Amino acid sequence: MIFFDIDATLLDHESAEKKGAIDFYKKYADELECSENELVDMWFELSKKYFEKFLSNELTFQEQRRFRIKDIFGYHLNDLQADNIFNNYLILYKRNWSVFEDVVPCLVALKQQGIRLGVISNGNYQQQFEKLESVGIDHYFEHIFTSSEIGVAKPNPSIFQKACMQAKAQLRKSIYVGDRLETDAIGSNKAGMVGVWLNRKKHKSNSGVKVIHSLLELTSIETER
Repeated sequence: MIFFDIDATLLDHESAEKKGAIDFYKKYADELECSENELVDMWFELSKKYFEKFLSNELTFQEQRRFRIKDIFGYHLNDLQADNIFNNYLILYKRNWSVFEDVVPCLVALKQQGIRLGVISNGNYQQQFEKLESVGIDHYFEHIFTSSEIGVAKPNPSIFQKACMQAKAQLRKSIYVGDRLETDAIGSNKAGMVGVWLNRKKHKSNSGVKVIHSLLELTSIETER
C-alpha cells in the first residue's frame, strides 16, 4: 500500500498560499502597514509558527488561525473579528487549490496496477479531506488519516503505525511519500515503513532514504497490493 502526504506532495500548497496571501493583501491593503511582499513573507512565517503550535497541541486548529490574524492586524480584535477576517483569506486560498501535473497520472497508473492508496497528513481532517475533494482526487484513496484524528503528528512514529494498522496494511511493505525529508521520509522510515522523499526541487541530501523527483517514478516501485 502507498500512503501520501497532501500539501506540497499532491496539492501545490505553497502556490495556493502565496496567491491567497496576495489576494488577501489587495483586499485589506488600506488597513495594513506593510507592502504586498512583506505581507506574503509574514503570512508564510506566521503560518509555519502557529501551525506547529497546533501540531504540538499548544493551540486548537481555530486558535492558530486567530493568532495569525491578530499578529497582523493587532490584538484589539476579538475572536469573532479575527475569525471573520481569516475566513475571507480562506475563500481566497481555496480558490487557488490545485494539484501538481504528475498527481493524476500517477494515481491512475497505481490504481490500474491494483495498488491500494491512502493518505497520512498533518492537519485538520475536515480541511484536508476538503482539499482532496475540491481538486477531484479523494476517490483514489481508501483511507485518509490526519493528525487531528490519530492524536499525534508526523514525524511521530505512532501516526504511521496506527494508520497502517487501521488500513490493515503491512507496515514494512507499505510506502510513504512526502515532500519533507525529516517529517515524511525519515519519519516514516523510523516507524518501519519504506519512506520516500519527493524532492521536486532537487535539493542535495545524504540521508540514505529513497528519493524521487516526480510522482510518476512511483509507478515502478514494488509494493504490497
